[in-house]
Amino acid sequence: MSTVTTKCVNGLLQAGDLVVAIPPDEYAFLIGRVLKINLLGTPEHEQETANETDDVHVDFKAFEYGIERTIEIEGLLSELYGEDRNYDDAPLDDVIMAPESLIRIIGVNKDRLYEMLESEHNTTSYCFEALCKALTQARTDNASSSEPSEVKAHILEVIDHALPLAGYKVMDGDHGSVVIRHSDSDTDYEIRVVQLF
Repeated sequence: MSTVTTKCVNGLLQAGDLVVAIPPDEYAFLIGRVLKINLLGTPEHEQETANETDDVHVDFKAFEYGIERTIEIEGLLSELYGEDRNYDDAPLDDVIMAPESLIRIIGVNKDRLYEMLESEHNTTSYCFEALCKALTQARTDNASSSEPSEVKAHILEVIDHALPLAGYKVMDGDHGSVVIRHSDSDTDYEIRVVQLF
């Protein structure tokens, strides 16, 4: 039996993996465990959502947050729902996420995970470290390539990785451009990659 995978910010994702949500997602910097993945076009996906990406079910209550972090999360949820929300009552045990809104947590020991659960700052630091590693790996993978199409694809991959952490949502794209949304102004922009001769 094959394992269902999908591509997140820093590689492939499957059920059981630890993840953190990135901005501009409404659950930014929450940490959880992947419950299951319903691929776009499957009957399970069609029954649940009209999302145009794979659906990743995440349990954001899989770990116990520190007291201060719990208070921060309650503030986030209260803002999100427009009313005071208590962490214990929040429906965070099965949240459907887009894979591009998630970073897989890799190579973290118990102490580092505990630090991330205590502080949004520590979680943010991990997100930037993971992004840097993903970009370094992508650069290494493309180091020997001088084909313009492969270089262009690499540049777009770097853009795809960096923009979500800066608060932009990647909306669409093709072999030469990417469309992003500035969340605060709800304005879309197109970034083009064109080789100069």
